[in-house]
Amino acid sequence: MRHSMCRSNAEMRRKVRHVHLLDTSVATDNIGDEVIVEAARKHLLPSFLDCYITSSSTHDGMGAMGRHFASRADIVFLLGTNALSSTYRVGRRSGWCLNKPDVEALQGRLVLVGVGANRTFENLEWRQRRFLRRVLSSSFLHSVRDESARAIVEAAGLNAINTSCPTMWDWDDGQRFDLGGQKGSVCFSLTAYKPHESDRAMIAILRKKYQRLLFWPQMFADVEYLENIDDTAGIEIIAPNLEAYDQVLANPDLDVIGSRLHGGLRALAHGRRTLIIEIDNRAREIGRDTGLPTLPRASIEHELERWIDGRSQFTLTMSRQARQSFLAQFGTP
Repeated sequence: MRHSMCRSNAEMRRKVRHVHLLDTSVATDNIGDEVIVEAARKHLLPSFLDCYITSSSTHDGMGAMGRHFASRADIVFLLGTNALSSTYRVGRRSGWCLNKPDVEALQGRLVLVGVGANRTFENLEWRQRRFLRRVLSSSFLHSVRDESARAIVEAAGLNAINTSCPTMWDWDDGQRFDLGGQKGSVCFSLTAYKPHESDRAMIAILRKKYQRLLFWPQMFADVEYLENIDDTAGIEIIAPNLEAYDQVLANPDLDVIGSRLHGGLRALAHGRRTLIIEIDNRAREIGRDTGLPTLPRASIEHELERWIDGRSQFTLTMSRQARQSFLAQFGTP
């Protein structure tokens, strides 16, 4: 005899949905992807607690099983990172690695979650427009993290809203920060794939201003880059993993300065006084849109000491309504 609490097979078919995640933290060499995906899953998955959840990698391509799952899913989410390009990249190695069979598997099921553009938008290549219209859902509003990404999606004839990055979704619109003045220690970051002479100047200023210097490599190559531009004497190198970084961020007597956007956002979430150095469009656009403390690379020699000596006070112009509009499509609790 069927238990009274059991649902019929027909009921199960009506209620259970299949959600597939394109996970940017799998097969990545950038720990920032882990920060993004952790936040995206935190905010997105409460809407899908009754669902079957599968996932596949964006960096390695979806693979046979990933394509199998995605082709049968009711909805597919791309979780964060700067995956949007204005040029056609299918079949090329990139942060969002897609092959033609992957495109076949997605077929209008894909919804963006806090996805950014890989460079400032100018115009959309016709093949990329056709690709985006083929894989992106036309039924849902897409969440992007910067205005260039929104322009790309809208140029493809689809709807997008700038929710900023999911790592910032815990903060309110108009939230005021007063993180005080200079602390005794500094944790800094570098970006090996975007080397620049200003990195030497930044380290020299940090040596002058702080008693204790720590370095967190968000990518393993960052360690070798540091060793190539500085003798590293007196610099404590933190293990290149998120758990070790979180332990360092628990110290209230710490400033965080550097070119790693999501390393900086993680620090701000811990309440640390944070400054992000702009090395490309990502920090520049998010800083402009939200009020996040950023500094152009060209201004390091003239402005960095002034920031260190000052008091860190700012207001984030986050749009809670934007992210609520995006999440409400899925019946967020």
